[in-house]
Amino acid sequence: MTTNLSMRELTEKDLKEAVEMYIAVFSAEPWNDQLTVPQITEYVSSMMAMNTYIGYFLTDSLTNEKIGYSLGFIKPWYQGKEYVIDTFLIAGKHQGKGFGSAFLEMIKEELVKKGIPTILLDTEEKMPAADFYKKNGFKPLTDNVTFYASF
Repeated sequence: MTTNLSMRELTEKDLKEAVEMYIAVFSAEPWNDQLTVPQITEYVSSMMAMNTYIGYFLTDSLTNEKIGYSLGFIKPWYQGKEYVIDTFLIAGKHQGKGFGSAFLEMIKEELVKKGIPTILLDTEEKMPAADFYKKNGFKPLTDNVTFYASF
């Protein structure tokens, strides 16, 4: 892993690259999602339009290569603010090299500066991402269950 990592805000000027990375990562194993550019452009744009949006890009500061990103938002809670990560990804060729763990640490440091002491996220229980988050100190909310309704 390179030690030349830097983190910056993910903004609208990054939209095209963010969409391309999203499709590349989540169309591959183990997700195998069927995704389109318009669909993911709408998703990322909508996230960025939220007034509580915070997104970060992880880059190699020497080459400016984009390694991964996080899309999320600040959620108020009676116990304080939380950063809800809606998407966290590392480009396929960089996975398994410690970049994701380093990125999470950088995000945590930035959130502490903003007075946000908690990250909340979800993932599928049997996917490798669940093990990744556990390895990085995240714990399942044992009393919670995720519900949805389609109509």
